[in-house]
Amino acid sequence: MMDVIGIGALNLDFLYDIEDLGYLQSLDLDIEEGGEIIGDRALMEPLKEKLSRFGMLHKVTLGGSASNTCHALARLELRTGLMGVLGTDREGDFYLKQTLLEDTSLVARRGETGVAYIINTVKKDRAIIVFPNSNSALQTSDIDVNRLAAARLIHMTSLVSEEGFETQKAIKRELAGRVLFSIDPGEIYARKGTDLFPLIEDTEVFFTTAKEMDLLFGPDRDEALRMAKRMARIVVVKRGREGASVYGEGFSFDAEAQSVAAIDNTGAGDVLNGVFLGLYLRDIDAPTALKVAVKAASASVAGYGREAYPDRHTVEAMLGSLRNIGRR
Repeated sequence: MMDVIGIGALNLDFLYDIEDLGYLQSLDLDIEEGGEIIGDRALMEPLKEKLSRFGMLHKVTLGGSASNTCHALARLELRTGLMGVLGTDREGDFYLKQTLLEDTSLVARRGETGVAYIINTVKKDRAIIVFPNSNSALQTSDIDVNRLAAARLIHMTSLVSEEGFETQKAIKRELAGRVLFSIDPGEIYARKGTDLFPLIEDTEVFFTTAKEMDLLFGPDRDEALRMAKRMARIVVVKRGREGASVYGEGFSFDAEAQSVAAIDNTGAGDVLNGVFLGLYLRDIDAPTALKVAVKAASASVAGYGREAYPDRHTVEAMLGSLRNIGRR
């Protein structure tokens, strides 16, 4: 039995440092620090040329939000699996050979593997340009209900294609009441507004940001939170350098982020998701789980890609230190 199966886009991530995003201005990209856009395929080669000229490639690593979250869970020694689409190319082969996840048999192979260019400026806040290729081509024919139903929890993240989105909704309908669900929509899905509600409703944990809450529920923060809490048992609002907040029936809690010399903040939110879910599935209370998850996410920015994701022993030490503080 799998503890968690992630369903989302699978990318190879190319991590670059660049002094200023202005060096990419001639490409007419609507990108800013902290943002994420979908790139037109025709821009891929010009973008690579600009990055080679003005930037520095530090690492090529496995990526995708659901995959990152499941990698964090695997580092905690939970049994994790993945559902998505990789190309039939060598990039797809590389992805499968490098993953720590226990079960990748639900990963379909067709077309070309998706790639993401993750660009860190001197401010150490990344901008992401994704070229999805086949990574969102998830189809209803890829669904193996019995295999998915054997998981304790299914964690969903965004897919670019409408077909992939409809497939995720079909999975949710098929397995309603049989497994737990969590979702981190990101801005791509949050822009769908009310169309996303079927994926949020009846979830165990809904991970989001303040901006995504605005996109989904409107600018009234109190009303937005009320709506979110009606749909999900636990709501986690990630606030970047300010930490995160968790809300549930009768409680709310804020956890502050730690100050860390950042090298690359890509995937920090996914680390938070993974550590929170890993502890939550052990019946650790949500505020304690969030405290540890925020500490783990803060620590993860000290390396490129997945280099600084914490392992089980590190997270146990973080949890133990909180319990010791509580006894004083």
